[in-house]
Amino acid sequence: MRVRFSREAGRRRWQEFRLRFHLLNRNLLVRISLIVIAAEVGLAVVAPWIAPHPSSITGAADPSQKLLAPSSRNFFGTDELGRDIFSRVLYGTRISLGAAVLTVALSLLLGVPLGAIAGAKGGIVDDVIMRITDVFLSFPSLLLAIAIAAFLGPSLRNAILACVISWWPWYTRIIRGQAVSIKERQFVRAARAMGTPARRTIFGHILPQCMGPVIVQASLDFGSVILTVAALSFLGLGAQAPTPEWGLMINTSRNYFLGAWWYITFPGLAIVITVLVFNLLGDGLREVLDPKARRY
Repeated sequence: MRVRFSREAGRRRWQEFRLRFHLLNRNLLVRISLIVIAAEVGLAVVAPWIAPHPSSITGAADPSQKLLAPSSRNFFGTDELGRDIFSRVLYGTRISLGAAVLTVALSLLLGVPLGAIAGAKGGIVDDVIMRITDVFLSFPSLLLAIAIAAFLGPSLRNAILACVISWWPWYTRIIRGQAVSIKERQFVRAARAMGTPARRTIFGHILPQCMGPVIVQASLDFGSVILTVAALSFLGLGAQAPTPEWGLMINTSRNYFLGAWWYITFPGLAIVITVLVFNLLGDGLREVLDPKARRY
């Protein structure tokens, strides 16, 4: 009997996996987004080795080459110090994606367990965690990140920390709402009746059932974090020169916008494309992981 139930469960999981793969694969925009994201990740990994002008990454200046238009030698032109913009944008992919991965990962590590504990425990534990969460959620994320980064001091590390402090409450809120409904289901009650420890019930039975919305939110947050880090750098609160971060490059290029259109255009396009593909991927994952959002 147990073997038959195991086979049935395995068959259902396989059918669900095939359905999700079909839904994800049939969406052309999602496929394009995955290709672009994979390409950006690959470029970020090998950027130090394939950049045509590695000296431009470290900030080495060449005044004789300053503000040159795009050409076969400098694909995206050069900046006010004669540095190759293509090499700097390429390496900036490494910085922006790394900052997004680190921010989302730390936010998940902090917000997901707190949300699961609050939703499963209830009572005073739930009240304390959620009231603290509400304090952070009462401020707009960007405004809170700016205030924290200004207090900590301008640096890329502090900008990432400011984003983590601004983002973790959203995951706590999502997980808590899911956990409150799941903890009353029969399989959770059965686990409790069998004497399963509370920690194992929370993290082994409740939490895995809550991860669908979190995965969707995290995929959307990658783009938001990249945009926020770029905004902090643009305001002088994030990465500092000569770091080739996209927001910092846009900030520097403001003074040369009329005479050197390429200087601001290519870092801006890098931000727009990256944020767009992550948002498209998030929409596709929502359709896959949320049965209510599926279009058969």
